[in-house]
Amino acid sequence: MSHEPAFAEHAPAHDDPDPGTRSSNTRLRTGTQAALVALSLYIAYESLGLGLWTSFGPGPGFFPFVLGIALGLLVLAWAVQSMRASGNDAAPAERVDAGHAAAVLGSLVVLAAVMDVVGYQISVFVFLMFHLKWRAGRSWVLSLVISLVGSVGVYYGFNQGLMVQLPPSGIPFLAGWGL
Repeated sequence: MSHEPAFAEHAPAHDDPDPGTRSSNTRLRTGTQAALVALSLYIAYESLGLGLWTSFGPGPGFFPFVLGIALGLLVLAWAVQSMRASGNDAAPAERVDAGHAAAVLGSLVVLAAVMDVVGYQISVFVFLMFHLKWRAGRSWVLSLVISLVGSVGVYYGFNQGLMVQLPPSGIPFLAGWGL
């Protein structure tokens, strides 16, 4: 399914902002990118002190290290895209959909609140179904497959492969079923 219909309804305005606004946006974007690169380096450096690996598998610093490096690489990719776009004066201004951002942040808060009660598998399954089927309008089959892999598959991958316990359900009936 293409994203073109979603982008068509949020078509950018053809009015370019004045040069002062454009340079202010460029400084803000560059400052944000620099701050995020610094944050990613700090996270990666501090996670080394926690230990990346133990005899049982990943250590407490492994995932923060990987995520810190991933953040840094993503910000560098963003910076390269920004530099390429700055050469193109006709590049449209980015538009933020506040409703979409609120739905994502709200659902993340709900996910964090219910994960200890209903467990990782059920809470992440519902979270993914919400975003794939109802927010993005994907097909039922695709939504179910991705949600099952992202919840049950990841749960067993962490438990069996990495020996890292993700939150099981706090409800005895569901915990008895392995959820």
